[in-house]
Amino acid sequence: MNISAVSNANYVQPVSTYSPYTSTPVVSDDSSNTGSGFSTDFASISSMVAHGAGGGFASYKLGAGMAGNMKSIFTKGNFFNGLKGTAMTGFKGAGLSALVSAGVSAAANGYGVATGKIETSEAVSNVVKDSIGGAVGGLAAVTAGGLGHMLLGRFGVVGTIASVGLGAAAGVAGGQLAKKMTDGF
Repeated sequence: MNISAVSNANYVQPVSTYSPYTSTPVVSDDSSNTGSGFSTDFASISSMVAHGAGGGFASYKLGAGMAGNMKSIFTKGNFFNGLKGTAMTGFKGAGLSALVSAGVSAAANGYGVATGKIETSEAVSNVVKDSIGGAVGGLAAVTAGGLGHMLLGRFGVVGTIASVGLGAAAGVAGGQLAKKMTDGF
C-alpha cells in the first residue's frame, strides 16, 4: 500500500463575481434627479448651506467692523473715509464668504463624487457656482451683520447670535440672487 501526502488532483475554487463597487447607487435619491443621478434637491440644499455658512462666518468676523464703518460715514468730516472702510469691509466679507462657501460646497460635492452620484466635472462646476454665490452672499451678509450689530450689539451674546443669523440669511439670499447669474455655467 502506497500512501502519498501530495495529491495530483487539481482543485480549483470557484471565483465569485461579487464586487462592492457597483455602477448604480444602492439607494436612489428622490424623483427630481439630474441626468447623472445626483439629486437636484441635495445640490440646491447644499448650496444654500454653503452660502449660509459663508455669510454667517463673514458676518461674525466682520460685522462689528462694518458697523463701525457705517457709523463713521455719518461722522462730520469723515464721509469718504467711512465709505471707503465700508466698501473694503464688504469686499473682505465677500472673499471670506466665498472661501467658506467653496469649502462647504467641495465637501458636499466630494461626497456626491465619492458615492458615484455626480460626475467630477459637474462637481467642479457646482463648487465654482457656489464660490461666486458665496461672494455675492458675503457682501450682503456683512452688510446685514453690520446693521444687526448696530441695532442688536448692545444685547451681548444674544445680539451677536442674531447678527450672525441675519448674516447667514443674507448669505443665502445673496447666493440665490447669484444663482440666476451662474445658471449658464
